[in-house]
Amino acid sequence: MQFDPPGFLDDLDAAGKQAWSDWISKQLDDARARNSPRLQNDGPRMQFFNPRATPPAADATEKDITWSAFPRIVELNSVSDKQRWRSADSSRDVQDEYCEWSVTRDPQTDKITRVTFTSEGPEYWQFLAATNPTRLLELYRAHIGPQVKMTDLVRNGKYVARNRWNNSTTNGAMHLIQQNNTLSAEIELAAAASIVRLSNGQPLTDVQALIECGAYGQAERHSDPFIGASVNELARAKADVTLANPVGLYIAGLSVAGWQTPDGANPMDFWKVTRGTKEKTLRAVYEMPAGKNYVVGDIRINNRPIEFGAQIVDFVTIKLTGLATRIGQSNVAPFNGCVRSGALGPADAAVSVAEVLELHEFARNR
Repeated sequence: MQFDPPGFLDDLDAAGKQAWSDWISKQLDDARARNSPRLQNDGPRMQFFNPRATPPAADATEKDITWSAFPRIVELNSVSDKQRWRSADSSRDVQDEYCEWSVTRDPQTDKITRVTFTSEGPEYWQFLAATNPTRLLELYRAHIGPQVKMTDLVRNGKYVARNRWNNSTTNGAMHLIQQNNTLSAEIELAAAASIVRLSNGQPLTDVQALIECGAYGQAERHSDPFIGASVNELARAKADVTLANPVGLYIAGLSVAGWQTPDGANPMDFWKVTRGTKEKTLRAVYEMPAGKNYVVGDIRINNRPIEFGAQIVDFVTIKLTGLATRIGQSNVAPFNGCVRSGALGPADAAVSVAEVLELHEFARNR
């Protein structure tokens, strides 16, 4: 099989698509085989598989795993809605649920006229810059504006992911840049969560206990604990698990419950998918079409005008799609205990999430 680009994008030629497929295949293989000598109980992850190497069986079932796009860590550190909305709009670095956004305002009224959302991993754009820089520039000009120059995007032959058109919450959002919002992180998380773990002889099932024991992400986020628990549930059902093709992070949709427009129009009419498909959305824009006598900032949500992009994010969901097969057939033995430091003896203690992520990042980039 060949892995398609995220959202079935058609930016690459045949050779580029094959090279992308090869890269995804290697990421899956590496995540399955991960077994760092500096960690115990971290791998290999034998229930996680590469469908190019081991095709799914006839019982293959896909499952969407969906979570809120609003950054939960911001929510936990805020005392009011207005504070959390302002904080979430302030920096892409706090937008850590695999969804980032940028807000455009009318310079005279300061009202919001457009909010742009993206869930595209940076790896695809790095790949595109290396294989087809002309297309890279075309896409930036189509989605950001004709003012974008190649020198803004590529310096010394290297793509600048945090370029001036993709480094803030005001100048545009072409793809994800928050350090944890990557396809590599998605693959690593799913693979690490595929390990069934025992505590006192019983399988761990609690969402927070699983992520703390498996150390595969940040326990305070909406995404990581829920993704991990969903994958682990399939693994406990003795299934082989992986990520469905095309591997990617997607905007699952927008709810407009409690929204009111000035003229009674359906608020959903102003949500436009601009990259990917309706089912696998990578980029979306919320704005009024030409001819409307009002802007996004004139719409009310639960009787409050939209003053922040983050108010919309409250109603956005993100997803990835898992795949389970050979359900009930796995004979992989559970791991007894949690991820731990590679040192043996009394000093052996549960390793921190930060240390695990650092070691996993080292393994991915070596």
